[in-house]
Amino acid sequence: MVCGTNNEKSKMKILWFANTPCSASEKLTSSLNRGGWLSALEYELSKKENLELHVAFYYSESTDPFLHNNVWFYPIVRKNSSSKIQRYKARLFKQNYDIDEIQELNRILNQVNPDLIHVHGTEENFGLIQYHTSIPVVISIQGILSPIVEKFFSGIPFYLTRKYNSLKSKILLKSGKYDFQKLSKDSIREREILRICKNIIGRTDWDKRVTRILAPNSNYFVGQEMLRPSFYENTWQKKRVEKKIRIITVMSNSVYKGFECIVKTANILSKYPGFDFEWQVIGLNIKSEIVFLTQEWLKINPENVDIRLFGEKNETEIVDLLLSADIYCQVSHIENSPNSLCEAMILGLPAIASFAGGTNSILENGKEGTLVQDGDPYSFAGAIQELSEDFEKSSLYSKNAQKRANKRHDKQRIIMDLIKTYHTIINQSLYDA
Repeated sequence: MVCGTNNEKSKMKILWFANTPCSASEKLTSSLNRGGWLSALEYELSKKENLELHVAFYYSESTDPFLHNNVWFYPIVRKNSSSKIQRYKARLFKQNYDIDEIQELNRILNQVNPDLIHVHGTEENFGLIQYHTSIPVVISIQGILSPIVEKFFSGIPFYLTRKYNSLKSKILLKSGKYDFQKLSKDSIREREILRICKNIIGRTDWDKRVTRILAPNSNYFVGQEMLRPSFYENTWQKKRVEKKIRIITVMSNSVYKGFECIVKTANILSKYPGFDFEWQVIGLNIKSEIVFLTQEWLKINPENVDIRLFGEKNETEIVDLLLSADIYCQVSHIENSPNSLCEAMILGLPAIASFAGGTNSILENGKEGTLVQDGDPYSFAGAIQELSEDFEKSSLYSKNAQKRANKRHDKQRIIMDLIKTYHTIINQSLYDA
């Protein structure tokens, strides 16, 4: 089966390798949720008449390539992933099927025959395709595994994760120890991918510095990320400090994301005289492993220090919760350009963030928000108390942050820059040939 329009020579044909199905999730799962920022980028790019977009991704079921919203999608079933038992055995014995899976990626590559391959992220094995083709490849940096491995246990020491991880997480191989081992192994492959990479798309001082070391022979292009549609359409509009301060954080169930810092900070604030607050956490619930681990370690029930766990929320629900909050807190020990912080900024929600990774390229301290040392609950508590008592400063941060974010995440500018990067790389590869 041949997909695409091979006879339209004027069109630039781009093949993405992505960690998610992007907007194909609408067709595959009948979900009205378009997905994350990558889906938003795909949607805008698909509207360009002189560009033909193809997206390949790993999926749990065998599905033929299909056309959806003017984009061709190629679901790829991972080797030995057809059943839960096979997937568990692969995790248990740390089986690596990169060689077999690259053959499938190469089959799709030959089928599409693109002008350029765009690999989104270094977490997966997609970047290994560089060893099997002369077609130009560009890799977008999302997180970078090697620095994450270094900072993984910054908040919770390794021996404590072994001591307090639940029996269930150990049996299901979802403990902090297993996550660290997998990241460590994947970081070796990541270094192999970056070592020969010729083209990088990044967006922070941090990812530029790291890739100058890990991908020393690469060209570096700046490319900002597009946000989900609802975040462009709403604005934080509070006019005064609320009696009860609502702090909010969006995070995932990972050791290095800093949930223990939230608990420690909330515990400090709960003892501060007359400070009435609620800390809302989106993405975690009472059954989340990091919640169990932190509670067992610190002997602090999150509910007893005014933390409310909301679990997973869709795009609209997240926007509504952010708009009703007073302060956004980003507490990770390592990040590149956290989407959650970018989303808070474009809404205009005053923000406090850990000075980690690339966050200082996202938010300017003292002008667009407050940066504090990662893992320092006393500084976080002081910054929250300071901002909650100074609405004039909150308003200034809100205005400046939203102005910065609107410029950074401008859809047309992002698409224009990306297409320019595509053309530059393609033309350079023709010149080199």
